[in-house]
Amino acid sequence: MKKILIPTNFSRNSTVAINYVTELLKEEYCEFYFLNTYSYDVSGLNAIELLQADDAIFDEPKEESLRQLGALVEHCTLDSDNDKHSFYAISENRELINGIKTNIEKISIDLVIITGSVDTKVSKNTRAIVKKIKSCPILIVPPNASIGQKVSLTIASDFKQSINTSDISKFIKILEKTNFEISIFVLEKKKKVTVNTAKNINSLAVYLEQLLNKQIGIEYIESSYRLEEYAQSHVENIMCILDKKPDVLRKMGLYKTSAIATMGTLRKNTVLAMHQ
Repeated sequence: MKKILIPTNFSRNSTVAINYVTELLKEEYCEFYFLNTYSYDVSGLNAIELLQADDAIFDEPKEESLRQLGALVEHCTLDSDNDKHSFYAISENRELINGIKTNIEKISIDLVIITGSVDTKVSKNTRAIVKKIKSCPILIVPPNASIGQKVSLTIASDFKQSINTSDISKFIKILEKTNFEISIFVLEKKKKVTVNTAKNINSLAVYLEQLLNKQIGIEYIESSYRLEEYAQSHVENIMCILDKKPDVLRKMGLYKTSAIATMGTLRKNTVLAMHQ
């Protein structure tokens, strides 16, 4: 049984993400957990006013969260004709990142689904989730997401670092009953690939071929065919972005993660973010 966590704010984009992932995993046995976190609006209240505040200040956010989660679970349950899928609600008064981390550990979540944006600028919540959630893969679903007849996953990287296949393996296992294919897109011109980079590419290709028992296609970047052009011509592909191990400057917060820097060019594609 796969366990999927979907943080939601009940927006239209959240609904698109839910519809996308239930279709993506239609052949898999899954439990979908809808997470809504909320806070109390106590801005402007001093300590005395806070103690004297009406219970409604604290009850209303919780009740509204539970009401909308209940409606969402009911809608998904009644709308689904897939007996492989079940839906659950989680309502918590806590900060979003802590809520995601806690439930990943508590429920043994296999995959986190978040909603993307059509904007080139990656949202604050998405940046925080990709940066801080490292215990399982994260799938970012854009508002225009669609699925082709076959699920296709493209792993894009410069492969200058060796690839940790743990998250890739986790995602492949989630799709174990799904008809899908994997390809590799190297963010470097073939003639400029170093011996070490070629070794990393080959190691990943061999690993995937042994795991899936099928040949893995490899493409290289060209002057007129960069990642953005590739993504636009493969809009139904899931683009897998491998976030590199952080160097000192990134640890100091002086540079954004490579995954986030890349995601802005892939706003029309579903993106699978993985940490190295």
